[in-house]
Amino acid sequence: MIAKHHVWLVVCLLAGTTLTAQERLQNEGKYWQIGIGLGELPLNGSFKPSITLGYHFGPKFYTGIIYQFKDAINRDASSFNARSTDLSGLTASSEKVAQRFLLQLRYKPVRNGPYISTGVVFNGTDQETMLFDSRTRNIVDDYYEGDIQIIQTRPAGWGLALGLGYQYDFNNGLSAGFEWTPAWGQYPVPEYAFSGSSSISSEAKKELTHRMNKGFRSSVTNLYKVFHIGFAYRWN
Repeated sequence: MIAKHHVWLVVCLLAGTTLTAQERLQNEGKYWQIGIGLGELPLNGSFKPSITLGYHFGPKFYTGIIYQFKDAINRDASSFNARSTDLSGLTASSEKVAQRFLLQLRYKPVRNGPYISTGVVFNGTDQETMLFDSRTRNIVDDYYEGDIQIIQTRPAGWGLALGLGYQYDFNNGLSAGFEWTPAWGQYPVPEYAFSGSSSISSEAKKELTHRMNKGFRSSVTNLYKVFHIGFAYRWN
């Protein structure tokens, strides 16, 4: 009887300790968090793995970092940047996407609601290579024969970012969430290299550059930014 009483006492103490830890985690909201995720939706062979680390100072405030590794994407004939050239015959498109980094502060005004993300974002140099097949093309009232290759390079840069995110916290310490934090209005200016068997003129290059720059600035995905979707573990 005494042994059973001692066992029951130990079980109660452990349960009470666990409950206290869980209550502290949920009610005080002060805990560390580490996670993994993706910086691109897993489409067209793109993943961009990422890691996160940060600390929750309470139910409303969190500070941390997101680091995304470089990646390579084969878009074949589905390139948005290639469409902005208004050239037909795209046969191949591939991207070298550099690393991303975000030093952020989150503010969650409502418990279990979305949060506001702000901070400093850095994107490395991205580069896309587009190859158009050999055919006759009309550019700026001139005709050109042959294939065209265009390399569009987005230079590295940083900016002050503001975005939104959401994180759902499970009772076992795991979390799942996503966020999108761009540097609004801070579009970089791409650089271009033209080559191929079709020796296009400087006027044609100028016109293609104008088209691509216009298309580039029409898409918010070309802002310096961090997109993240993933899982995390919380502890205190």
